[in-house]
Amino acid sequence: MKSSYDFAILGGGIAGVSAAYFLSKTAKVALIEREPSWGFHASGRSAAVFIEAYDNFILSDLTLDSKDFFINPDPEFSESPIVQPLGGVTVFRPDELEQAQSYLTHWQTRCPSLRLIDQSDAVSLIPILKAEAIAGAIYDPNLLSIDTHQLLQCMLRGVRKHGGQLFCGIDSEPRITLHNIWEIDVGKVSVRAPVLINAAGAWANEVALMTGQQPLPLTPARRTAAVIKVPGGAPDWPMLKTFNQQLYVKPEQPGLLVSPQDETPSAAADAYPDELDLAVAIERFEKLCEFSVSRIHRSWAGLRTLTPDRRPVLGFANTEEKFFWIAGQGGAGIQTAPALGRIAADALIHGAAISSQLDPCRFARADDVSA
Repeated sequence: MKSSYDFAILGGGIAGVSAAYFLSKTAKVALIEREPSWGFHASGRSAAVFIEAYDNFILSDLTLDSKDFFINPDPEFSESPIVQPLGGVTVFRPDELEQAQSYLTHWQTRCPSLRLIDQSDAVSLIPILKAEAIAGAIYDPNLLSIDTHQLLQCMLRGVRKHGGQLFCGIDSEPRITLHNIWEIDVGKVSVRAPVLINAAGAWANEVALMTGQQPLPLTPARRTAAVIKVPGGAPDWPMLKTFNQQLYVKPEQPGLLVSPQDETPSAAADAYPDELDLAVAIERFEKLCEFSVSRIHRSWAGLRTLTPDRRPVLGFANTEEKFFWIAGQGGAGIQTAPALGRIAADALIHGAAISSQLDPCRFARADDVSA
């Protein structure tokens, strides 16, 4: 049986789900995921935090543009909060003080709530910190914890409500027909759409190659996380990060989530934690904090997909304008999802312009790529 849609989306992580949510308000959408559940890979394994001063100004803009969606959701979208206050403490060593002050100058114009705090203030916020290991910290009162599961489920419910079709647990291969229509077999149904949206995360280049499109410089990178038990369960502390991006620690039941902030290039696959990365995470944690880890409660790894300039790719990358990319969000996929989904829908439905800094074709212009 053939079924026609305006858009077919491959990928049931947050990128595909958010695009489906916004597109389905005014268009007929089919969302297709090959894994048995939505958000199976990177989206379901994220630390899921909202950080305004994230990586670069483009990601920060997308994050800030998503803020109202998270803080003031439509009651019909979600009856309970999607985010909770958390706060963030980024500690720095004595030799990093000048860099920390430069960082603050760089970011305070758009994130005025960021401020320097001293050792004692940092330790009062996170009591297990070793005061002698730090010179001070940057405090971010606006850092939020995001309920990824709730976000995904509310968006999926919205897609269904708007008449979109969801196909989960189906491995499929798109093909182009003689009439320049994409056709994708999903069980007994053949989905047909004039535009294919590639939101396949770490597999985005595999989708491009199987459909005859030019791949982009996307690098899947493994990120490792572990949870350790803490007496009394997850404490009421802010998220702890190191200025050199070698460790973050976030309250998570039954204790603390610890990550070495690794970004190890990887093939697209179901990621598993490496024992060495776990050992490194615990070693860094114990050097910074007065807490001895006897064992790891649970651990996992996920793949974040990076571009050379650490900006997402969003838009068409062929002259026929039938293949649309949403990929390369790195570690900011959850916190930028509302903005990216809305931009995609505005471009695809209304022809709105997309920033050249997100253009998938920018990598063909080497002078436009910056670190």
